[in-house]
Amino acid sequence: MKITVLFRTSPAVWAAPVALALPLLYYLGPGHPPADNLGYAPEITSYPLRFAYPFAYAVASALAAWVSRGLRQAGMWEMNHARSRYRIAAQALLPVVALAWMMLTLPLVAALSAEGVWPTWDSVSPLVVGMIVCVEHAIIGFTVGRWVPKAIATPLLAVVTWAAVAFTVTVDAPWVRHVSGAFPEQLMFGEAPAWEALWPHVAFTGSIAAALMVGWLPIRRRAVAAATVLALAAAGVTSTYEAVKGYNYTPPLKTYAVTMECGHTGRTAVCMPEQTAGALPQAVEATQGVLADFVAVGVSLRPKTVIDTLPEGRFATPSTASTWRVPLTASTGRDDATFAVAVAATGMNCPSPDPLLRRVVIAWAAHVTGTTRSWERLRATIARALIRGTGGWGEKLITGGDAGPAGGQGTGRLRSAGVGEVEQPLGPPVVLLPERGGPRPGVFRLEVALLLPKLPRSDK
Repeated sequence: MKITVLFRTSPAVWAAPVALALPLLYYLGPGHPPADNLGYAPEITSYPLRFAYPFAYAVASALAAWVSRGLRQAGMWEMNHARSRYRIAAQALLPVVALAWMMLTLPLVAALSAEGVWPTWDSVSPLVVGMIVCVEHAIIGFTVGRWVPKAIATPLLAVVTWAAVAFTVTVDAPWVRHVSGAFPEQLMFGEAPAWEALWPHVAFTGSIAAALMVGWLPIRRRAVAAATVLALAAAGVTSTYEAVKGYNYTPPLKTYAVTMECGHTGRTAVCMPEQTAGALPQAVEATQGVLADFVAVGVSLRPKTVIDTLPEGRFATPSTASTWRVPLTASTGRDDATFAVAVAATGMNCPSPDPLLRRVVIAWAAHVTGTTRSWERLRATIARALIRGTGGWGEKLITGGDAGPAGGQGTGRLRSAGVGEVEQPLGPPVVLLPERGGPRPGVFRLEVALLLPKLPRSDK
């Protein structure tokens, strides 16, 4: 059959207006990328693509069932034709798969064009996964259409496929969303899908589709054919489940998947994403000033890298002695870069430092670097957040990050600029004594007085 005749007679033609309108409408609504995307292509494409997956898969399976039933009614499988059954199916499914691919691609092209951004591999890799899964759903629908009337198979597959993919994120079991065929996350700046998060989507549905294709063969013994199909499908589904059962609700993600630009102050490299690197000179100046201020009070710190935390996505990466992670983009925008670097300089390596002592150390660092006003603003912000019961990034910054293992005591080493180093069980409050170059006792008493909560005055 000529390609023009094939497309003209396919049900994909009359279904195209509605099928293409659905993902575009979602792109104009909840699938529109956020305005502050900084031109980051993976973030831009992840928003419309998340809503396009279920519709594309539903159309592919439903129309494939319609096409398959039409071939069955025409007696195609009973003919002694020279072409293989796989070639006949591939030719019949070509318009259907093409429509499903357009449903995935069109909103992505619209989003990238509106932002003026070129696609990258990290931004199109979930699209490639979706295109492969579209073919797999078409194979499944084609198989169902061979045995079920199209008046039943077409609407049933459309609804079941859409619901099975769209509502996987509401299921309590995390593994379901990692094999649904729909990459489940709308990405943040600096994040990108890891390979471990992509291949299970193809493998899970693909194992079912491949098993069903074996059933297309003219095997005389139906029991043998059915056993082969079930064995192949079970093997693929089980192996995929074993691979993803340990995943949390968030799939494996790469971070810092952006081009970084760096400046230098002495031996220390200060790095920011190229999208915000216009503030790099300010970040370099702030880092240089903090290091000089600490040297002036007898504390010599030589980090190898000071790197912006903006591209680390939703999960914080702890700093180390050689790599300080600082919110450079956010702090330079507030003219608080010096204070942000000073806070990073006081970072403790234990999982759960004492909150009061942590505040004392940061207060001293703010005093040394002349950023006490910034510290007072942060304290006020944290106090308001705690009154509302919301915590916030400021409290995490001051308390030193997440807690250690539940119920664990262990031992840890606390280290801070201008503060002594001790090693003891984590859990009871630790006592840190200032060493040479540390704050004067009077400064300690002053800062502790400022940090302690004010108690209501009693008239008794």
